[in-house]
Parts: sequence; structure tokens; C-alpha cells
Amino acid sequence: MIANNDMNRWCALYTAPRSERKLMQRLNEAGYAAFCPMQIVFRKWNGKTKEVFTPLFPGFLFVEETADVASFVASQNVALLVDAEGKRLSVVLRRQSWLQNSHIY
Repeated sequence: MIANNDMNRWCALYTAPRSERKLMQRLNEAGYAAFCPMQIVFRKWNGKTKEVFTPLFPGFLFVEETADVASFVASQNVALLVDAEGKRLSVVLRRQSWLQNSHIY
């Protein structure tokens, strides 16, 4: 699939649960566009209810597809998701408009 100018291709990454934020920070520091949709969950501890931000898809995050992203990802002990034919699993988004306008944090 070829993306035109107003669409971006994103690769789905699989990482260890609870390490999504750290990996997203490393990707952003290296100059890659990374995204991990978050949600607010209410948890009870010691009889008190707290707001906690958790990943919408635990163990997954998305990175904008570039020519050298696979080599960086391989150095971070992360798996790029692939389909049955061994091709990268990509998501085509229209300039992140749905991400920025949604109620997902």
C-alpha cells in the first residue's frame, strides 16, 4: 500500500508490558515519532481511589515508519509486528487527526 501526502504509515511495536513509556521516550529522543495511546483507569489502594494513566494496548506502541526505524528498534529488544507473510504490519493514519481529537490520553 502506498501512502499519499496526507497519510502516515505507522508500525506496531510489541514490547514488554509496563515498558511502553520508557521505549516511547527513547524513540522520541532518537528523533522518531512514537505514540502510545493512554487511558485513565480508577484504582483503589488502601480504601482510596486514584486516577492512573495506563496504556490502552498494554505491551504495544506505534512508531512512524522510516527507512532506519527497524535497526533502532532491533537494538532496543523490541519486536516489530509482522503479518503471516513476514511483512511489517503497518497502520495508515491521516495525519494523526483522530488521535489528537479523541478522548484517549
